[in-house]
Amino acid sequence: MKRQKNNIHKILFINTITILVLLMVQTLSSFIPLPALEGVTVENEMPELTYANMMDGSFQDGFEKYGRDHFGFREWLIPLYNQFEWDFFKKVEQKGIFFGQDNWLYFYEMVQDQYESLTFKYAKSGEEMAGIFEKDAMKVYYLQEILKEYGTTLFVCIAPSKNELYPEFLPPNNNRFVQQGGIHADDYYVEKFRELGVNCLDLNTVFKSWKGKVDFPLYYKGSSHYSVIAATHAADTLLRYMEHTSGLNLQNFTVRQAEIKKPINIDRDLENLFNLIRPFEKTKYYYAGIDPIPDSTAVKTRWLTIGDSYYWYLSEEMRAANIFESTPFWYYGHEVYYDGEGDFLAQNHNLTDELIEADFVMLLWCPINLYDLEHNFVNTALLSLCCHDNYSSSLITNIKENPDWYNSVVEKAKKNGKDIEEQLKLDVDWVIQEKIETDFNLSEKQIPSARNGKIANMGKWFNGKSPEEIRKIKHAYRELKKNDASTSNEILMAEATRLLFPTEGKMESTKNELVK
Repeated sequence: MKRQKNNIHKILFINTITILVLLMVQTLSSFIPLPALEGVTVENEMPELTYANMMDGSFQDGFEKYGRDHFGFREWLIPLYNQFEWDFFKKVEQKGIFFGQDNWLYFYEMVQDQYESLTFKYAKSGEEMAGIFEKDAMKVYYLQEILKEYGTTLFVCIAPSKNELYPEFLPPNNNRFVQQGGIHADDYYVEKFRELGVNCLDLNTVFKSWKGKVDFPLYYKGSSHYSVIAATHAADTLLRYMEHTSGLNLQNFTVRQAEIKKPINIDRDLENLFNLIRPFEKTKYYYAGIDPIPDSTAVKTRWLTIGDSYYWYLSEEMRAANIFESTPFWYYGHEVYYDGEGDFLAQNHNLTDELIEADFVMLLWCPINLYDLEHNFVNTALLSLCCHDNYSSSLITNIKENPDWYNSVVEKAKKNGKDIEEQLKLDVDWVIQEKIETDFNLSEKQIPSARNGKIANMGKWFNGKSPEEIRKIKHAYRELKKNDASTSNEILMAEATRLLFPTEGKMESTKNELVK
């Protein structure tokens, strides 16, 4: 009996040592590769050991925080602990996500938007917020009208809102959301865009008309984005809207019968952030493919999108790469993606060229992002078209080359507790906003006449042309530019016109040859 007890103690001791050694080795080397946990985390750095921080206890605190982020097998242990808390106590924690009725999940901003308190994140009152919307809507109108001169069709697409589609499942409006006098951004913009004549596809209203009438889910309980199958149907609506707005015939498709499949991450993106072993509840996930409608007359165009993450599956479901010539995407106007591959800083790209070369420009925002509609993109776009290319980049260069100006930025960065590049961007945004307020009339329709010298006369080649003729010229222009990036845009556009309309472009082409 005594020997048996000793054997049990030895086994327990060996197992304990083995587990501790495995934990230590995994912590130091990650010898077993494990998938990362969902969500964005800011990991604590290993603190530098000094006599001072050891004596005041800050090293110990920092080391404890570092250890919580880097202990071995955390990718297994955290979901196990989270599942335990949910199964036994119905308790899970994820900052910024709210449980509504029947386990419906909503981002905090969605709840704020529904109860009109998101207004006060950006303004002191509904009146002040309306004033901001008024000016931003006018900027979009100016951008649309200027781009018309260059054969580019701009339109705004408002993505559907989970909180507006399913308000019945929202958490109750308790004291944290009660603040009188707010307004809804999407309601205001839809009305204002209609008044100004801005092209606007309001998918929020489209989805509301679908609710209860379609045989597929528009949103899942555990998602922050519309369902993939809803995105498929929305892509069909979007394509037909683009045809109607531009007068071009694009490749259309039919949507197949829905099938139940294993869920794609985007349909569970909020629930996944809780890092559980099992889902909250069993749910059927529906998906549908598309079949192109044969059409030998359909044309391919360049479609530029500036917006948020609602673009990804909208584009992917319509197989945009097969329908369009190219589909560059500027994520929040900062990161540039080309046809799903690569990511680059927007500041390294020529915004003027991107806008002029596009056949379509879509500004896509979900309702909670409409409060900060442009993320400074529309300001920058207007200045690039009316003043010169990459206005913000040139402004940064000017600041850095001016010692007094740059030193003032450095001082402000220290005072505000920001790094220099972050403060520099804030200063540039302020200067851009001031220039927009000075150079553009934002209280009434008065399209600016000044144009960036690089593109000033390019629009003349589109006068009197049909949408199809303009598309052909722009396509030829893009092809010429691929092979001859050193020649000026105006000369290339004249050459593209001459190739398609020989008599019309002959004199201009001869004149340009002399310039060369």
